[in-house]
Amino acid sequence: MKGTLKIVVVAFLAGLAGAFVFQEFISPEPVTEIIRESPAQIARANYKKEEPVAPESPAAAAVPVSFREAAAKSVSSVVYIKNLQRNRRSMSMYEWMFGRERGNTEGVAIGSGSGVIYSEDGYIITNNHVIEGADAIEVMHEKRTYKAKLVGTDPKMDIAVLKIEGENLPAIGLGSSSDVSIGDWVLAVGNPFNLTSTVTAGIVSAIGSESNSVRENFPIELYIQTDAAINPGNSGGALVNTEGELVGINTSIISRTGSYAGYGFAVPSDVVVKIVEDLKKYKYVQKAYIGAQTAEVTEEVAKMEGLKDLNGVFVESVTKGSTADNAGLESGDVIISLNGKAVNNKSSFDELMSALSPGDQVDIEFKRNRRFYDTSLTLTNIFGDTKILTSETGLNEDDIYFSDFLGAEFRRLTRGEREKLGLRYGVKVTKINQKNGWLRNLEGLKEGYIVTSVNRQGVNNPEGLAEYIERYTGRIYINVIDERGRRETLRYTFR
Repeated sequence: MKGTLKIVVVAFLAGLAGAFVFQEFISPEPVTEIIRESPAQIARANYKKEEPVAPESPAAAAVPVSFREAAAKSVSSVVYIKNLQRNRRSMSMYEWMFGRERGNTEGVAIGSGSGVIYSEDGYIITNNHVIEGADAIEVMHEKRTYKAKLVGTDPKMDIAVLKIEGENLPAIGLGSSSDVSIGDWVLAVGNPFNLTSTVTAGIVSAIGSESNSVRENFPIELYIQTDAAINPGNSGGALVNTEGELVGINTSIISRTGSYAGYGFAVPSDVVVKIVEDLKKYKYVQKAYIGAQTAEVTEEVAKMEGLKDLNGVFVESVTKGSTADNAGLESGDVIISLNGKAVNNKSSFDELMSALSPGDQVDIEFKRNRRFYDTSLTLTNIFGDTKILTSETGLNEDDIYFSDFLGAEFRRLTRGEREKLGLRYGVKVTKINQKNGWLRNLEGLKEGYIVTSVNRQGVNNPEGLAEYIERYTGRIYINVIDERGRRETLRYTFR
């Protein structure tokens, strides 16, 4: 026992002696350790010498964990729309003689789609193809059904505006489609088949205008393309950003089956707002023109014209006496900005123009022979003035055609002109170039004359009439109405 205790005491004293010697003679200078947390670690993680990272804009933030907030802000603003049409089937001989049986006096066909509440007092946006041909329109929102009146349509942009009687309706928040970029997250919100509003997410795939693939299916001129699922019942619904703000009206899909196949299209909100406000105020969209034909700057155009880049829009031709002509624009110029906003391509030019009205003053920057110039002009309507047009007096761009070969301009008659003359169709000769062009050689055909038929075929297409005259050989009969309303048949032989 004594031996064991002696060993423990000796070991303890030896340990104390060793610690004393290490502390006094061997140990290094004392060091205070500081542990750095996230700042230094984050700096090292983000630094890549070979791949510098561009700063992110607020709009290009990280992918949201949830789209709950954007959906919550927008779903209550989307409605279900019913298009009610009388069944126009032919009656049998029995029905003609004795009438239809009771309970089957009038069948009703029902079409449907979605719509978006634009204002608290009941203005609704939808697609023209959703309500086209309707004898009655119903809007269903939060278990209530409203009778809707058609305010007006813009078939070329596939937009229609309805009005229901309501107060304090949940109008959707408006965003600007000009802030939308390729790669942005968007939600497609619809109300197909009167279900609770459905929401699908995707990104903006493209932004463009006059796509051949789109125009084969729906007649929209400008679009935002997205891979968010848009099915037929979603037509007329909302395309919203991650803030739940409207950036487009869903209008079409590209699909052989009619179901979602990865490509959906929406009309940009900046264009939609202009259409809605015009239809509310004038019942007709007031479209603006500069009096010049523009085209995309392609590689072929750039090479032919000696352009260094493909930015802007190319001025193909300028109408003599138009506001563009008076402002000094010429064929071959390249427009690069409107009112200080960059024009990168035909799509951006068309969208900027679609948000403007006749009478608006615009500042234009353009290039000519690699030099930069500025000018300003007043936009006009399709007739070259700034008058307000109505559905009786208004026309679209496709309703006017100029033939270089004939040296003449033709336009389709307005509805008011047709009703006044008791015509179903007709094309007016609005301009004849008396110095150049083939049509000036036809004695008897004058400016202001209305062509109603050629070789007994009714005429209603300006471009078709021009092309027919350009290519025809042999005897031709042209029925016209002069400025006094007198009818005449002009006879010529084309060789």
